[in-house]
Amino acid sequence: FYVVGSVGFFPTIYDWTPLIGELGFVLGSAVIGTSQLWKTNRIGRTDEDNWLSCTPRVTLGSKEAATATGVELSAGLGAWCFFFGTIMYMSLDLATWYYTCVLVIWTLGSVLFTAGAVFLAYRHMVMRV
Repeated sequence: FYVVGSVGFFPTIYDWTPLIGELGFVLGSAVIGTSQLWKTNRIGRTDEDNWLSCTPRVTLGSKEAATATGVELSAGLGAWCFFFGTIMYMSLDLATWYYTCVLVIWTLGSVLFTAGAVFLAYRHMVMRV
């Protein structure tokens, strides 16, 4: 969905209809956000059969679990920033302070995606996981 959303923001396609880019980003963000947060839940479970058994003690209890949580949680929260930011973008007047809020949310999403990549690079280069 993100690829479709990105292509939807090409000027010729966006001039035809902005919905391809906007809905591509909304749907892609929802899928990625849900997937990443589910993976975070799986990292922190104390009981594999009980999805409510996720605890911070487990997710932060070891370096491996903490960095895995950093990878998944950062990407999940970043995706949800893009989800809500794009929905806000679809319904706004670009000349107001509201637009600044959208840009801040998108920037936060980008920072969170980058943090996930940094956690992943650390896991591969330093921890050799």
